[in-house]
Amino acid sequence: MRIAIFGAGSLGIALGGLLARTNEVVLIGRRPQVKEINSNGLTLVGDRNRFVRLEAHEHVSGLTPPELLIVTTKAYDTADAVKACSDWVRKETLVLTLQNGLGNLELLRAWKGGKAFGGTTTMGATLLSPGMVRISGMGMTIIGADLDPASAAKVAGVFSKAGVPTTLKKDILREIWAKAVVSACINPTTAVLRVPNGEILASPIISRLVTEVCWECVKIARAEGIRVSGRSMKNRVRDVAADTAGNLSSMLQDVERGKRTEIDQINGAFCVIGERDGVPAPLNKTLAAMIGSLESLKRRQKG
Repeated sequence: MRIAIFGAGSLGIALGGLLARTNEVVLIGRRPQVKEINSNGLTLVGDRNRFVRLEAHEHVSGLTPPELLIVTTKAYDTADAVKACSDWVRKETLVLTLQNGLGNLELLRAWKGGKAFGGTTTMGATLLSPGMVRISGMGMTIIGADLDPASAAKVAGVFSKAGVPTTLKKDILREIWAKAVVSACINPTTAVLRVPNGEILASPIISRLVTEVCWECVKIARAEGIRVSGRSMKNRVRDVAADTAGNLSSMLQDVERGKRTEIDQINGAFCVIGERDGVPAPLNKTLAAMIGSLESLKRRQKG
């Protein structure tokens, strides 16, 4: 299958390196990544060690349209990704989001309808340098089979054949929301405290805070008609923190690098939806404000 991955960050590069084993893959990303990959190839280390040569471009203009477009940009760039690709892909092109946060699938379906698929992944990927990613756990990739089960199964088969553990689920919105709850609990807390994921379980006070954030998010999800269990989500947050104990969350990495975070699409989204549905979200508002302050501080230090 001809696959285009729009967003050559840590996840995009990891998927590109893995899927290129059995498919024709092209990466779309920013200049430093594109230049390095075209010059010296793509390198995966960690749980998968692989060197790959594949195409990388800054823009889609002039490229052959893909059969499958995978969007792995930061959530705040989803609208720009749609704009960049809308005149490029064909009517039959399948589009899959594996992004963090809320609202990505809705944007893609407004564009591609039933050809847009929601998805989540727990693959651990860390960008070490341009063109080099460490994979710390393959995790599980879930693809939504709610609107077009046959095409979803085809995509899942492509992933599985490339060695990426993948399953299908009809209630993909529940999976997307569940991942967003986990992200809302772990990412900003670790970013504010500047600690690896596992450290949030070491302190009873911080652990209780994370639990309260979880319950707040669950109430908002339920108000939106998303069936999530508070108890199971609390356990899921703790399990993810334990399983990735030594990892630095993507939000912490962004804060330390002075990059924009996805706080608006994670905790910020819970705040907006909670206000609309009449569900208070004081803890999410506090975490969003703290991350926003850290971003502003880093920008002033850099500028």
